[in-house]
Amino acid sequence: YLAKKLGVTIRIDVVAKATAALMDTAKASRKSSNQYRMAVYTFGEKAEDTKLLEVSSLTDNLDQVQTKASKIGLMSIPWQGYDNDQQTDFDRALKNIGNLMGTAGTGASAGSPEKILFFVSDGVGDAYKPSTCTKKTTSGRCQEPIDTTQCEVLKNKGYRIAVLYTTYLPLPTNDWYKKWISPFQSEIPTRMQSCASPGLYFEVSPSQGIEDAMNALFLKIVSTPRLAS
Repeated sequence: YLAKKLGVTIRIDVVAKATAALMDTAKASRKSSNQYRMAVYTFGEKAEDTKLLEVSSLTDNLDQVQTKASKIGLMSIPWQGYDNDQQTDFDRALKNIGNLMGTAGTGASAGSPEKILFFVSDGVGDAYKPSTCTKKTTSGRCQEPIDTTQCEVLKNKGYRIAVLYTTYLPLPTNDWYKKWISPFQSEIPTRMQSCASPGLYFEVSPSQGIEDAMNALFLKIVSTPRLAS
């Protein structure tokens, strides 16, 4: 990648570093070595095989999670415009992560662990959705602010969702942006906040504040009592 050759830090590098650093916060705040278990997933390693990619499986070995998270990299793509750039399928990713997380508990005991999803994104989906897209499509390609349907499914199952929205930066001189993204630019943060559980939403710049925001979200979660009905 050109960015790597030039030594340029890109957003995915900042997210990887912040995710790894979060493990230090978790280790410092836990009361026992197995209090927190974490897993890490991305949207995939290669554009030719977009899927929920397991970076680190669920474990209480946070040192292991930290090492693996620090190596998260940008999805590779064979050429510009490959598969019509449809590599960000939020609907599929959220549905699949829900299947992997299992039944949500109350957090009252080790046998009933609470399930928290940390979701870090710029909030714009880009996938093949010819009939269910919330915005206009082009040849079935759906570019939209996140459709919160799957967020609601997860929350209704008892999960809490912590959302870290890395601001989608406008490209005012880009014709594609002006036609397809600009019309809903103002909706992106609103939809991302709607995806989050109450009080678990942060917006940060793509290059600054991500680590602090992730730590703040985590500490807010672990310090907030969960009331079981």
